[in-house]
Amino acid sequence: MKIALLLRGKKQSKTDGHINHAVVFEIEKDKVVGVESEILESKDAKYLSFWALTKKVKEIYIPDMDEHLRAFFRKMGIRVKKYDELTDDRLFQTFIL
Repeated sequence: MKIALLLRGKKQSKTDGHINHAVVFEIEKDKVVGVESEILESKDAKYLSFWALTKKVKEIYIPDMDEHLRAFFRKMGIRVKKYDELTDDRLFQTFIL
């Protein structure tokens, strides 16, 4: 399974909401077996969904979202969660702090 963390740019504030980078983890039997870094061209939901489907990402973690965005991705079989749903995962917390 592939999981993506969508990250904000380092020069951007935490409140502006812009996403420009993703880290994609390939997970097998609860172990990371691969990691990719991607530059994203847009934060638009249609672009992100096309990107996720192309990369075969099954789960996306994003800083902020609304229920409309979650439902949009759910229709394509992609789970979307907020960063705060990763509070107990030390590996992923290193990327989002």
